Amino acid sequence: MPQQSSHLVVKSHSEQLNQVVATKLARAVYAGFEAMFAEFLNITLGAQSRFEQRQWHQVQGAMKSRLQVYEGQVKKVSQAVKIIAYSEVDDPALWLLAKQIYAEMVQSHENQPIAHTFFNSTFGAIWDSRKIRNVHLFVLKARYQLGPRPFDSLVSRISLQNGFESAISSLIKRHVFRSQYADFANDVAMLQRTLIAGAKQQCPQVYELLALNDGYIEYANSLFFRNKACYIIGRCIAKNGDNMPFAIALLNSEKGLHIDAVMMGADQLSLLFGFARTYFMVDTDQPARYVDYLSVLMPHKQRFELFNAIGFIKHAKTEFYRYKVDTTRNSPVDDKYTLAPGTPGMVMLVFTTPGSDYVYKVIKDKFSAPKTATKQQVMAKYDFVKQADRVGRLVDTHEFRYLAFDLSRFSDELIQIMQQQIGDSLVISGNALILRHVYVERKMTPLNLYINDCDERKLQQVMVDYGKAIKELAGANIFPGDMLMKNFGVTRWGRVVFYDYDEICPMTECQFRELPKTEDSLDELSSESYFDIAENDVFPSQFKVFFSANKRAFDHFNAAHQDIFTATMWQQLQTAINDGQLLDVYPYKQSWRFSSMRAQMKKSQPITV
Repeated sequence: MPQQSSHLVVKSHSEQLNQVVATKLARAVYAGFEAMFAEFLNITLGAQSRFEQRQWHQVQGAMKSRLQVYEGQVKKVSQAVKIIAYSEVDDPALWLLAKQIYAEMVQSHENQPIAHTFFNSTFGAIWDSRKIRNVHLFVLKARYQLGPRPFDSLVSRISLQNGFESAISSLIKRHVFRSQYADFANDVAMLQRTLIAGAKQQCPQVYELLALNDGYIEYANSLFFRNKACYIIGRCIAKNGDNMPFAIALLNSEKGLHIDAVMMGADQLSLLFGFARTYFMVDTDQPARYVDYLSVLMPHKQRFELFNAIGFIKHAKTEFYRYKVDTTRNSPVDDKYTLAPGTPGMVMLVFTTPGSDYVYKVIKDKFSAPKTATKQQVMAKYDFVKQADRVGRLVDTHEFRYLAFDLSRFSDELIQIMQQQIGDSLVISGNALILRHVYVERKMTPLNLYINDCDERKLQQVMVDYGKAIKELAGANIFPGDMLMKNFGVTRWGRVVFYDYDEICPMTECQFRELPKTEDSLDELSSESYFDIAENDVFPSQFKVFFSANKRAFDHFNAAHQDIFTATMWQQLQTAINDGQLLDVYPYKQSWRFSSMRAQMKKSQPITV
C-alpha cells in the first residue's frame, strides 16, 4: 500500500507540472498572436496617410514589412516556448494539453480562426521535420470552422430616397481625406452615369429601383488600399434583395484626388481581388467578418482567396487545406491526380486533377540540363515573388510543408514518376501520400497550348498581352528570365501571367547588351561564343527564339512589341527604376477608366461650326 501511495503522489506531481508548463506555453502563444495582430494592424493603419502623401515607395516598403510580421512573431514565440517548456518541449502530450488550454483562451475571441492558425504555425515551427498529426492542430474538426457571422457593424447604408446622385455624392463625401478632389462634381456625375449604365446591363432589378429612387447603397466602412490606389467597396441593393457589387477606384495625383474607375458585378470585382496581385491593406480588427462580407459580393470566390487578398496569407493556407480536404471528399473517386497539362518542367514536377482549379508544384531532386540552380535557390526565388509587387502578372503561391493527399487518388504510374523525380520530398504512410514541401498555384492554360486552339483575333490579343506582361514585370523591377511561352499562363479573362520562377530576378541585376558585331560570319555559326559573356549578361535580340515554333504568334507579337528585342528598351526601364520611378499598372481595363470614357465621349460629340 505505501508503494501505491508513493506512485500516486509522483503521478499527481507530474500532472500538476504538465498543467503549469502547458498553461504557460498556451499563454506565450496567445501573447505572440496578439502581438502579431497588433503589429500587422499598426502597419496597415498607415495606409491612408501614405496614400494621401503619395509615398509610393513607402507603400511598397510597408507591404514587405507586413509580410514579415507573422513569421517574425512565430520565431519569437518559438524561442520563448523552448525556454518555457524546456525538456518537455518535445512531449506531444504536453502540446495536446496546451492546445486544449489555448482553445479555451480564444473561445470567444473575435479572430478565433486566425488565432488557431497562429498556434498551428508555432507548433509546426518547433516540431519542424517530425510528423505532425492533425490532433495537435486546429484544422479539420467542425468546431474549428466558424460559419458566416453578421457583418452589420462593418458596413453603412445610404437611402436612395433623395435621388441616386445625392446618394453617390454622400458615399464619396463620407470617406474623408487630407487631400481634396480636383473635380468632385464631374467625378460624381461620371460615377453616377457609369453605375446606372452598369446596373442596366447587369442587374435590371437594381436599375429599375435606381430610376425610382428606391433601395439603398451599402458600403464597407474601411477603405481598401493597394499600391497607388484606394478603393471604396460596396453594392447597390434593391428592396427585394437584388444587388450589384461595386469597387470605386480613387487615385491621388499632384492635382488632387480623383475617381479613376468603377468595377461592377462579381466578375469585375474578381479582377481586383485576383490571385496575381499584391495584398490589400484594410483597416479592421475583424478580418474574418470582412471575408464574410466579401464572400457575399463575390460568392464564387473561396474564403482562402479572400483571406489571402487582405493579407492574412497564413490563415489562407489553413482555409485552403480545409477546402482541399472537402473538395477531395466530395469529388468523384475517378477524379485522380495526373501530371499537369503543358510541357514538363525541368525544375518542377507539377500535378493536378481534372476537376481542380489548382496545381501542385514540387521541386525535383535533380534538375534537367541546362538548369544548374539548387533547391534552396529555387525556394529563394519563390520567396522573392511573395514579397514583390506582382502587378497582376505573377501568380501567387501557397507554400506547404508536409501536405497530405489521399493515396488512392494517385495511379501507380504517377507514383512511380514521383518516386523517380521527387523521391526526396515524398513520404507514403498508410493511406496517405505526404509531400515534405510543395507549392500550390491557381491552374491556368499554358500560353503555348492556348495559342494552338484560339482564333486569329484571340491570338493577336493574347500576344499583345504577353508583351504587356513582360514590360509590366520589367517596370516593377522583375526580369522573368526564361520567357518561353510554356512558362506563362492565360487566365479565364484572357490575361497573361507568369508562373515559372526558377530564373526570375530583379531587373537591376541584369546587364542588357546587344550582340557584338563580327566581321567573320563563321563566328555567328560557331557553337562557342566569339565574345566574353558575364553571368548576368542578357541579349534581348535572342528572345526571338521563344517564337521559333509559331510564326503567326511571332508576327502579332513583333507588330506590337518589337522594342522588347532591343537592349535599349530594357536599359531605359532600368534607368527609370534606378531613378525611383514606379510604373502605373491598373487592375482594370483601360476602357473602364473615366479618363478614357471622357476622351471617347468627346470623340463622339458632333462638331458645331
